[in-house]
Amino acid sequence: MIRFLPDTWRETLLRPVAMAAPDAGVYIEIMAPDFRFAFALALLLVLAVLSLSSRGRPQSNAKPALVLTGAIAAAFVPWIITTANGRYFIPFLLAIGPLCVALIYLLPTTRAFKLVLALCLLGLQGFAVQQASPWQSWGLAQWKEAPYFQVDWPADLASTPADYVTLSTISYSLVAPQLPAASRWMSLANAPAATNDTADGRRAQAFLATSRSLKLLAPSVPEYSTPDGRPDAQVLTVIDTHLADHRLAVRRPDDCRLVKSQGLASMAFRREALADAEKTRKFGFWVCSLQRTATAPSLAENTSPQPARFDAVFSAIEAQCPRFFPAGQAGTRAIPGGELRVYSASEMKLYVLDEGSVLYKYYRAFNPVRIGTQEDVLNGRAKVDCNNIRGRSGLPWEREI
Repeated sequence: MIRFLPDTWRETLLRPVAMAAPDAGVYIEIMAPDFRFAFALALLLVLAVLSLSSRGRPQSNAKPALVLTGAIAAAFVPWIITTANGRYFIPFLLAIGPLCVALIYLLPTTRAFKLVLALCLLGLQGFAVQQASPWQSWGLAQWKEAPYFQVDWPADLASTPADYVTLSTISYSLVAPQLPAASRWMSLANAPAATNDTADGRRAQAFLATSRSLKLLAPSVPEYSTPDGRPDAQVLTVIDTHLADHRLAVRRPDDCRLVKSQGLASMAFRREALADAEKTRKFGFWVCSLQRTATAPSLAENTSPQPARFDAVFSAIEAQCPRFFPAGQAGTRAIPGGELRVYSASEMKLYVLDEGSVLYKYYRAFNPVRIGTQEDVLNGRAKVDCNNIRGRSGLPWEREI
């Protein structure tokens, strides 16, 4: 995934400064402005100027700070060219604070001034954290007491191994230990479609082909539930549409049931007191028996366009920007009014519509960007500006969403 990777040398060199921006998606998913790298660069610049001026005096105790500076700088390079994801840079995110204090200590000023400057830097960073508080913004449920994520499993599910597939990008991994250890699990959220002849695609199909008692586990949507809590016809159509890519389908609507979960309800109401029992009675997991289908089921008549009609258009865009639209990594999916390819690695969507338009959308952009018409794309008259992807390109304060 290239979510945090810079796209240009300018963005690469200015990443330590960009990390101070109060924007999400700079080096971590949430807003986490970090002024310390900018502080360190400024202090190093001041020390370098002073060392070249007549006022500069050699510092006999500068070696530890310089060694730590070199270690952080050396680690920054492989980090920024591999993932640039803050979770893989934690040791150095912790080390940059003490480095700032060490650099302040090397300034040829009074001890009082050094103390005031360190407190100012600490206060500014603390203010940034307070304004963009990470607390309660990441976790979806509180881990307070066992079993940590409560689910009212019926006796047959709790005692009988089965193979479970999920459609959500959230794993709900705390659920797995509550079911028999022989059960197997697979997420279809980013799994390749059955027609995708790649190593991952073949692995996914092998799992499904050898499954026994295959079941879908999906968080319920109370607004689309029947009076007894089962998924209604509308949401079953959506579920079957997603399952169709993997040659799966819900066996029968009456093969679905609601397994109530206070743990799931607590996620929905995590910022307020848990609602009364009547309001939460439809919160839980839908468990539906699945069946394998020989081919992908047909969509409803109002979504009749068959996939792969616009392969030439998709291929033309993939040739223009292989970094954002990698060929062979996205299957074609029929949607109302056209076709869609989702490129998970770059978090891009590419639309080709029946009325002729070709559009793309980055996951952090509000709206799709029109590239041009199908004819213009095929003739080379319409191209994606690969250096200006809306929602992604540029420094945080330059991005258009």
